[in-house]
Amino acid sequence: MNQSKKTKYKVTKYGFLLLVLAVYSLWALFRPLALITPSTKVMQLQSSTLPSKLVWPSTGQAAVGITPSGVLAVHGIQKPLPIASTAKVLTALCVLKKKPLGRDQKGPTIVLTDADVKIFNDYVAGDGSVTPVSAGQSLSEYQMLQAVLLPSANNIADSLAIWAFGSLNNYSTFANGYIRQLGLTNTHVGSDASGYDPTTVSTAHDLVLLGEAAMQEPVLAAIVGQKSAELPYVGSIYNVNKLLGTNDIVGIKTGNTDQAGGVFLGAKTVEVGGKQLVIISAVVGSTDLYAAMTTSVPLLASAKQNFASTTVLKAESVVGHYSTPWGAEASASTLKRLDAVAWKGSTVPTEVTLQPVSGNTKPGQVVGTITVPASTVSAAQQVPVVLDFALSRPSAWWRLTHPTN
Repeated sequence: MNQSKKTKYKVTKYGFLLLVLAVYSLWALFRPLALITPSTKVMQLQSSTLPSKLVWPSTGQAAVGITPSGVLAVHGIQKPLPIASTAKVLTALCVLKKKPLGRDQKGPTIVLTDADVKIFNDYVAGDGSVTPVSAGQSLSEYQMLQAVLLPSANNIADSLAIWAFGSLNNYSTFANGYIRQLGLTNTHVGSDASGYDPTTVSTAHDLVLLGEAAMQEPVLAAIVGQKSAELPYVGSIYNVNKLLGTNDIVGIKTGNTDQAGGVFLGAKTVEVGGKQLVIISAVVGSTDLYAAMTTSVPLLASAKQNFASTTVLKAESVVGHYSTPWGAEASASTLKRLDAVAWKGSTVPTEVTLQPVSGNTKPGQVVGTITVPASTVSAAQQVPVVLDFALSRPSAWWRLTHPTN
């Protein structure tokens, strides 16, 4: 190859290399950068720094909850104890699972027999609470439920369970399976449907769950709120829950035996966060029924006061970060404060959602939201999240030396 050709080749080669370098530089310096993905903080928000202040009974065990959100607080050792006639709430729920009734239905007619008269006589002999029956007497399923839940008739509870399940053994088997579905892990049903058997046991915690289930069953919620009713062959029957209609109490059931002492399962309507709700309380193991009922009144009242609207997240609280491969960082924070109605001292669930951003995103631009989902006591709350300051652009050297980023 002569000298002129060699020179021309070198010029061409270097020219090509310069062209490639120029093209790469233009591409590297002006190519669009990948979107920057955020990292969010794990938010464990407290509804209030104030501890809950509940007026608990001085003896026995107790619990409170709100329909249908479960148990909110318990007091005392949650040891299974006899629950007397509050077990009839479970009986009624089981019967309605087996023989459902609509809100305005009375259900099939039940004709009582000599066997039902014997059940009545046995409870009379044991000094249990009863409603008189006679062979050939007929009551509807709804009327039987009224007799079980208002005057707390032990004999009608057993007769109704036998009618629905064929025998008390069958009822007990069904009930002990059904309570597991309700999450009643410390509850056991004994040999009858009335709760007179002291081997029928539960805890205040479990009774709150039972009460929530009952108040979500329209037929039962209606019956436990009745002060009286009229039954054929019997006449007027009266609710033994003397708190009914006072202090916004709408149910549910009393219980007392020598073994159980006093037991009360209560329900109170309240307005929380603009919603009508039902607070459930349970007192187990009181000295007597009077003590169980009278201590339930301040407990239910204090439970209502334990809900509060509080600021769970202040304005300009940092909830996420953006970090770039070239070392620039920016935070994202709430545009305004976040309020929620919740149980004092409880953890408020939140969902932080942030969008990927480009290097051109400006400070103050909305990049996501933080949300408190709707709950039993509060509507969903959502607050915008903004970028606090702009992300710095990468240097030319970084762009040239990081072609894959």
